Amino acid sequence: MVDAWLNNVLESAPVKVKPQKVAPIDDEHVRKVFPKGRFYDISFATWPVAPRLPKPLAYEMLARVGDGDSVEPIRDQESLKTFLTKELTDIRDEGAAAGAALASLRLAEAIATAGSYAFDKPEVSTVREGNNIVATARAGVQEPARGDVEIHLEFGSDGRVKPDAIKIDDRSRRGPPGGR
Repeated sequence: MVDAWLNNVLESAPVKVKPQKVAPIDDEHVRKVFPKGRFYDISFATWPVAPRLPKPLAYEMLARVGDGDSVEPIRDQESLKTFLTKELTDIRDEGAAAGAALASLRLAEAIATAGSYAFDKPEVSTVREGNNIVATARAGVQEPARGDVEIHLEFGSDGRVKPDAIKIDDRSRRGPPGGR
């Protein structure tokens, strides 16, 4: 389904371009926290020259295939924050918060600057602050890329993520061309 959607969107591209990678995100935390969809990590080559992409696309992005095979593009941090706000609605303990942070981090890795590279095993922490639960997860990108991606989530006593408290910090950088 995601291939058909991509082909349809790419038909409107001024220059013919194909994705460098379209890979399903097969992650236990993603499956558990977001059971109503399948996610795909999509990236486009930016070297030697980054192609001009149609509006629904970005060089590092996600696509979520939901019920009825509808495709929802998640192309940047703002669209990921919107998605997380809509989906993270019943997180009531530290274990669930840790799982939500790990799943959200995996999605954030896909849209990161170095998203087409592999990431190290993530670190996660949770803490109760009054009635709220704060969860943070971070993973370093593997060489030849460098840096890391971190996500910070805060859940209220109602189990919902607080939209203004979602922080995605992408400190990743691509490696040198041909370095993979």
